[in-house]
Amino acid sequence: MLAAGDWTYEALARAVNALGAENGTCLRYDRTSVAHWLAGTVPRPYVRELIAEALTRRLRRPVTASDLGMGPCEPGPPLDTRPPGGAPSGAVARLTTLCALNADPARRPVLEECVYRADGPDGSPWQDLLARCPAQRRPGGTPEHEREVRHLRDAVDFFHRAGDLGGRHAQTALVSYLRDDVTTRLQTGRSGGPHPALMAQAALLALVLADMYADDLRHGIAQQYHRAGVHLAAEAGDHLVGAVVLSGMGAHALDVGHCRQALRLTEAALRVAPARTPPGTRALLLTRLAPALASAGHRDRALASVAEAEEHCRRAADGGTPGPAGVCDCSRALCAFAKGRTLAALGDRAAAVAALRQSLEHRPASACRWRALTHAEIARLLLADGRLEEACAAWHRFLDDRPQWRSARADRALAGLRRELRGHAAHPRAGAVLGRAERAGKRP
Repeated sequence: MLAAGDWTYEALARAVNALGAENGTCLRYDRTSVAHWLAGTVPRPYVRELIAEALTRRLRRPVTASDLGMGPCEPGPPLDTRPPGGAPSGAVARLTTLCALNADPARRPVLEECVYRADGPDGSPWQDLLARCPAQRRPGGTPEHEREVRHLRDAVDFFHRAGDLGGRHAQTALVSYLRDDVTTRLQTGRSGGPHPALMAQAALLALVLADMYADDLRHGIAQQYHRAGVHLAAEAGDHLVGAVVLSGMGAHALDVGHCRQALRLTEAALRVAPARTPPGTRALLLTRLAPALASAGHRDRALASVAEAEEHCRRAADGGTPGPAGVCDCSRALCAFAKGRTLAALGDRAAAVAALRQSLEHRPASACRWRALTHAEIARLLLADGRLEEACAAWHRFLDDRPQWRSARADRALAGLRRELRGHAAHPRAGAVLGRAERAGKRP
């Protein structure tokens, strides 16, 4: 396979190290490591997955650890990373098994070994799953059923707000809630199967959990929950919820660095969204599309998407129909943040900083994760523009919010601060920020 991919030992080692970094792991393999693998040394399962994914991307065809002669290490059907070939089946069983693995310390390593899988060059069949499933008219429910739907919707909003404190906050609680409560409700539903409205809310809970794992840089697990959410929405015939989950997958792909995949997914989300999508939800879909377009070099389309998102956001604020849950709506803060990221990707740093600062005006003090992330983005842009003192002020604000932001992304942002300012340590204000950052890094 190395010959087929025209790769040297060193090239494969670099690719595996890069994939490790993409998945939040620091690896230092070199050509001698590859030589040991070829001589029969079998690396740990997680690294086998990275090797298989590296060769998959290089050869542009699926490669498994079994294909490499390293033994089976695929997580099994419930976590199957192969794209769906037809209508969804067993969405509830998929979520049940996923949560059971996640909640069991003895079996959790199977899940921890998942790595982020990039789609092939011909597009992702995952994005077409909803299109193959016709939208279903939701049947009426009993008062008890309606209460269950409201309870799940309240849970979606609760855990979505909890995510404002970072990916590690309430992550375990949400896994337990999905395993012990939600999947039980879905499995003991009507004789004809779970009610579509319950499945749609379960899909949104899977989306919220995926976002928590992505914030904690555990991208393989995040992708598994995203895909579980798409299957649930498709089986429920809920194209609106499915579009929201697809757009979340696209935003995640962009964060991981897969611009083309992000663009395919965010465009697909808008295609499958119903014509009567609420304005706040359509704004949300557009805020995920705009940065993907900008990262792919589509300047005019990106700016048009930002303008359209702002218009839909205004309509929502003026009393438009809300989405099926808070996670499906776009706030003014989120719209301005997406505008800032889009402008930054297009190279307009000054306008990006202005948009990001505008987003902070609409962020509540409780949104520590988003406030800290935004201050870090502003600081990096200012530093790149040579505005050192302003950047230091933004880093100080980041450090104000960072203690409440509990995630690996927060740790990475702090490490980035120290790395970027180290060359300016002689400057009094930069030195003061660095000293504060060093102390913050030593806290548990």
